[in-house]
Amino acid sequence: MQNFRIFSQNGIKSARSCVYMLVTCKAKQTMTQAEQIQLTFNIINSIGALATFGAFLLLFRKDKDKQKQIDKLTSIATVLDAQNDSLKKQNDLIAQQVDIFRNTSVLKQQDNASMIKLQEIEEKKLKLSVAPVLWLNGAGTRHTGELQIDLNNKGERAILDDFILKSGEIELHSKSIPYDLEKGERRYIFGRANSNKPISECEYEIEVLYHDKLNNKFSLILTGKGAYVKIKSNNEINE
Repeated sequence: MQNFRIFSQNGIKSARSCVYMLVTCKAKQTMTQAEQIQLTFNIINSIGALATFGAFLLLFRKDKDKQKQIDKLTSIATVLDAQNDSLKKQNDLIAQQVDIFRNTSVLKQQDNASMIKLQEIEEKKLKLSVAPVLWLNGAGTRHTGELQIDLNNKGERAILDDFILKSGEIELHSKSIPYDLEKGERRYIFGRANSNKPISECEYEIEVLYHDKLNNKFSLILTGKGAYVKIKSNNEINE
């Protein structure tokens, strides 16, 4: 950012110098050959400085756009990882069931240990079938100091119980909870800067408490700075 300010100042100075030299040339009407050559070199240098300034602006904008694309791709990858993990767990449970069912002698004897194991597997499968998959679709800030975090759900219904600010330089507002976050829907988490810092420079950590249809409870931890936010952890709460 400091380099950006320096380039801005140099670019503006170069533009002013170029205009001043052209006006001076117009006022003098007559110039020596040496002065003409010097003026030509000064104009070329000024144009070169302006071109460099313009290229830097373009690069700065591209870098910001590239970071947004990286953040979005990271969010998509997180969702895909969660879905793949869920499918893998379901496949593992089915494989365990198949192994038990293949042991026909155990089933004929009504082995209690095997029956208990089958019941545990069914309970895990049921839990996976109603599991929410929360993910972030980025965040946005406003010059007024406001922050909006875009929380989405790719899984089954999640009941949002609370948003808790664990630490940071913001305050949360407009919670409107409890809130039913259905599959394919989004819910914004609202915050604002509580200091003289611009919202883009404010760091924070937020805990999202939620539960599923079967009342299994979870804790989602978000960490961020301004509009850059990520999921730090997402764990079931074992009471």
